[in-house]
Amino acid sequence: MQISLGKMIGKRYKIALLTAVDPLDKTKLSGTTYYLYKSVQQSLGEVDLLGPASPSRRLLFLIRGFFKLWKKNYHIEHSLILSWQYKRFFEKKLKLKSYDLIIASRASTEIALLQTTIPVIYYTDTTFDSLYNYYTWFSNFMRLSVWEGNRVEKLALEKSAALIFASEWAANSAIQHYHINPGKINIIPFGPNLDYIPASHEVSYERTRDICRLLFLGVEWERKGGSIAFETMQALKNMKIPVLLTVCGCIPPHEIKDECLQVIPYLNKNKPEDSARLVELLKSHHFLLLPTRAECFGVVFAEASAYALPSITTDTGGISSAVQDGKNGYRLRLNAQAPEYASVIAGLFTEYETKYLPLTKKTREFYDRHLNWNVFANSFREVADKVLS
Repeated sequence: MQISLGKMIGKRYKIALLTAVDPLDKTKLSGTTYYLYKSVQQSLGEVDLLGPASPSRRLLFLIRGFFKLWKKNYHIEHSLILSWQYKRFFEKKLKLKSYDLIIASRASTEIALLQTTIPVIYYTDTTFDSLYNYYTWFSNFMRLSVWEGNRVEKLALEKSAALIFASEWAANSAIQHYHINPGKINIIPFGPNLDYIPASHEVSYERTRDICRLLFLGVEWERKGGSIAFETMQALKNMKIPVLLTVCGCIPPHEIKDECLQVIPYLNKNKPEDSARLVELLKSHHFLLLPTRAECFGVVFAEASAYALPSITTDTGGISSAVQDGKNGYRLRLNAQAPEYASVIAGLFTEYETKYLPLTKKTREFYDRHLNWNVFANSFREVADKVLS
């Protein structure tokens, strides 16, 4: 990742990056915390990593066991008891050094009960309310968990001097559900979680035209709409369009089989060889096909856009801040089925010179304007300067 410091010259701050996960592990939270750290370090000042946090495993084990015994779906990750554990851990860390600013990355539970006079900027792509009953695995909690989750979120939002959301969807939840003052809210999209991004003049827009290559990139087959992607590939075959679907990041159900399907179960971004292979996939395919059922933002759209790979996806959650129709892809209705996805793809691919190639160039232009860490760093600098002025 390369950050241009041209517009960001200013005071260098002493910053604490507060998060419970290991910020240096690119597999955690899709690597966003790692690339946020790199961006802030290069553009804003000296950054100390206060995570990963280590709450009492014995206490959490006892709490989980208690609710499991009573067959209750208790969500401890947004609980007050865990927030109290984080409070003790991070307050000790903050006493060791003087800081100008705390950046809390996806860290509502970590900062909800934190007592500090240091200004906090809280950055996230969702809220408890917007995520609850939206993701399947984040659903049907007992009432105590729902109350605690919303309480923790509200405390974190109110405590922060400034809020940065990756999408309008998440920002609207803070305003409408938690009644947060819109004046402290900023919308800054994620950049791509990749170590190397080519300059605009280095990007290859021309791809081989013999086969329409579709890339499905995600670790959750069902949530990312894997069945629709597979059926879209079959629909294109029925339209006599040579097609290949590459599934990367998960293994489809055993009944999903076809000679035009290839599967790459998992790539670890911490490994240089896996990162290089991911880049080759982004460079060699024609479309990122992700008919996702639920998505807070989708950093994969920024990664695809960096390599001029248009995204064909769904209009749900925060995706509208990452993919805009005709600029770096198209968003279809949530209830759209495979024939509609196939029709959009065929319409672009069969008009390669007049429709597909211009879209690839617009895709990279959209990345250069909106979806990169340089833009993020410039915007973050403005927020930090305002908070600390």
